[in-house]
Amino acid sequence: MSSSLIFTIQRSRPLQGLLAIFIFIILYFTFFTSLFSSSSSTYSPEEINSILQNKQKSLLSLDKVELKQQELKVPFLDDSNFNIKNWYTNGNTFVRNDQYIRLTSNSQHLASNIFSKAPIQAESFEMELTFHIHNEQRRLVGDGLAIWFLNSPSNIGDVFGVENYFNGLGIMIDTYKNGKRGSFPYVNLMLGDGKTRYDKGTDGYDTRLAGCSAKDVLNPPSKQTKMRLVYIKDGYLSIDFNYRGKHEDWENCVTLTDVKLPSIKYLGLSAETGQLFENVDIIENKIFALYKPDGQFVESINELDELIKLQNEVESETANMADIAKQQQQKLKQGGRNRAFKKKLSSEKRKSLKRLKNAEKRIKEQEQHFKKY
Repeated sequence: MSSSLIFTIQRSRPLQGLLAIFIFIILYFTFFTSLFSSSSSTYSPEEINSILQNKQKSLLSLDKVELKQQELKVPFLDDSNFNIKNWYTNGNTFVRNDQYIRLTSNSQHLASNIFSKAPIQAESFEMELTFHIHNEQRRLVGDGLAIWFLNSPSNIGDVFGVENYFNGLGIMIDTYKNGKRGSFPYVNLMLGDGKTRYDKGTDGYDTRLAGCSAKDVLNPPSKQTKMRLVYIKDGYLSIDFNYRGKHEDWENCVTLTDVKLPSIKYLGLSAETGQLFENVDIIENKIFALYKPDGQFVESINELDELIKLQNEVESETANMADIAKQQQQKLKQGGRNRAFKKKLSSEKRKSLKRLKNAEKRIKEQEQHFKKY
């Protein structure tokens, strides 16, 4: 800025006012642009869970290891003893070996549960359960399906087929409304301490940790429902449902940040009927441990977010380099001899390579940071 212009501004109050307004506008847009950029880098629970489940390229640094001892798939029965492989069974369980495990059927006063024989050997994991709750002949049904992460397998009891005063997490997909509150079917979460009673008369309202309505879980047109659960060591718990059988059509039910599962945790599935009844079929279950690059379990959702951002930088720069190479090839095919164009492409390629190396360096530094802790 020249000295004459500075002198003019100093002598003119209107110009000083315009300059102040101009500076304010610049600062305003700079602030909100940075705010928007930082907020856009966050991910919704459904996006985080999908990235983990599908192990997309943006998370190449993570390792997913399937836990076979909690797996359920056809054929379900062990040929040597005709029991469900790696699982205890109690109550009225019926197995159609090439289709499903039926926990309850269209009959009154049934109860059954199955629990994995081995505890889950993972502090951070992702699970997808496929099931079918159905009774097309009746409008009123009961009572539902429950998924458990308990400190020990349970005998038959009166809480969806599991004993009361449980220790661990119960995820109860309740299809009949006993109390006065809520819209049913309803997914109710309770974190039991071994001393607190689940009250069936109020549908566990007083001990509810969180929950969501799940009206589409009963008699779904696709003949199955999928539940996706992600648990991270620091207490992150997120549950999604896919009711319509469409690929990646997930709806988040709950996402919590301070859920502490028992250090030793057995996976269980259970169901019961009363005066009302329904079929509850288990079709498949898959569960995966989630590891960081150093072989340790993922500690927190913040670690995941950082890895995703860094890996996305690598993917972006790789794609940029591919576009530059494609442009170069097209120009050569056309017989172009434009040196300026080639020089520009070469410059862009060097810049992309530099940015790519910087992003990869930051990922390695992040991995080293994880190893320290």
